Amino acid sequence: MKRVLIIEDSKSVASSLSLMIKEQFGYKTVLGSSVKQCAKILLEYKGKFDVALLDLGLPDSENGEIVDFVAKFNIPIIILTGSTLVEDEIKNRSKNIVDYVVKDGMYSFKYALSVINRVIKNEKTKVLIVDDSNTFLETTKALIEKYRLNVFTASNGLEALEVLEKNRDIKLLLTDYIMPYMNGLDLVREIRKKYNKDQLSIIVTSAVKQRNTASKFLKYGANDFLYKGFTQEELFVRLGANLELIELFEELTNRANKDFLTGMYNRRYLFNEGNILYQRAKKKKQKFAVALLDIDRFKSINDNFGHDVGDIAIKKVSTILEKFLYNQELVARLGGEEFCIVFENADENEIKSKLELIKDEFENSCIELETTKLNFTVSIGCSFDLANSLDEMLQAADKELYSAKNGGRNQIRYRK
Repeated sequence: MKRVLIIEDSKSVASSLSLMIKEQFGYKTVLGSSVKQCAKILLEYKGKFDVALLDLGLPDSENGEIVDFVAKFNIPIIILTGSTLVEDEIKNRSKNIVDYVVKDGMYSFKYALSVINRVIKNEKTKVLIVDDSNTFLETTKALIEKYRLNVFTASNGLEALEVLEKNRDIKLLLTDYIMPYMNGLDLVREIRKKYNKDQLSIIVTSAVKQRNTASKFLKYGANDFLYKGFTQEELFVRLGANLELIELFEELTNRANKDFLTGMYNRRYLFNEGNILYQRAKKKKQKFAVALLDIDRFKSINDNFGHDVGDIAIKKVSTILEKFLYNQELVARLGGEEFCIVFENADENEIKSKLELIKDEFENSCIELETTKLNFTVSIGCSFDLANSLDEMLQAADKELYSAKNGGRNQIRYRK
C-alpha cells in the first residue's frame, strides 16, 4: 500500500488532508507535528514513504529544517505553507521538492491531493525531452525527474522519432522549435501521423518570440506551448495538466473497450483491433491464429454456487490468461464464460505449448470459498487457418471448441 507522510502542526489541516487522501485514494497516511516526531516515524518505517507533505513553519523547524531532514531519505516532498512567497525559497532547497501548496482553503487541499496522486502515478509514466541544447536537456531532465517521471532525451526530431519507436508508451513529449536535421514543427507533424492528441501530449518549449509561433504549433497538433525561461512551478503545472488529460482519455477509452468485470478487452475492441491485426498478417503473409476458451459446465457453477461465484470463476480466467499471455497476444472476453486469444506472427508450436500450459493451470487450480473449494476446467478451440476473414477464423475456432466439449471437455482441438 502507498504511504504518505504528513508533518503539520495544525491538527485540523493534518486531519483534513489525511481523511481526503484515504477516502479518495486509499493510501495510508502517517501524521506528525514536529521534526522530532518525524524522525521517530521515519525510523519506524525505515524511511519508506511514497511522498511527504511538510509544513515549513513547525515549532522546532522555523526555517524549514524539516525539508533538509526528510530530503536525506530521498522522499518526494510537497511543501505546505501559509505564504505565497516561497518560490525562491524552495527552488534550490532540495532536489526532492516537487511542488508547494499554500494553505488557504479546501481548493488548496484538493490541489495537494492531485500532486500526491500525480507523483505516485509518475513512476510508470514516460516523458521525452527533445532539444539540441545539452544544457537545456540536462536542466529540464533534472527538473522533471523531481516529479518522479521516467525521462528520455533526444537532440533533434529524427532522434526523437527513433526513441518513440522503441518506447511507444511515452505519454508526453517536450520539444524545441529550431533544431538540426528535423525541427520541432516537422516533428509534431510526423508524430501526429501516428499518435492522436489523446494518446501522446506534446508541449512545445521555444525561445522564438514571433507572435504566431504558438498558434502555428497548436494548429499542427501540439497540445501546449511554453516559452523558455519558464519556472519550475509553471513546468510542473503544465506537465500535470497534460498528463491528467491523457489519463482521462485513457479512462474513457478503457470504459468503451474494456470488460467491466475482468478489466480485459471486450468484444467490441476484439473485432476492431483484431481485424486490423488480421489484415496486416494477410498483407505481410505472417502467421496468425485465434483461440476460443470456454469454462466447462459453467451453468452448473452458477446453479450450484450462485452468480457471484460464477463471476469469481470468470475473474480467475482473466488472472490465469494474464499469467501466461504477456507478449503480443490480444486477449478479450467475448461474453459470458467465453474468451478469445489472437496470436499475431507467433510460432505454431509455441502457441500450442502456451495453450497446453493454460489448460493444465486450470485443471490444477482451485478457488477457495468460505465453505467449499471450487475446481473447474476449460475447453479450447484454435484455428491456424488464415481463411478469408477474422470472423471465419473465429467460426472455425468455435467448431473446434465444441469438438473439445463433445470429446469430454478439458481438451484442446486445432484447425489447420
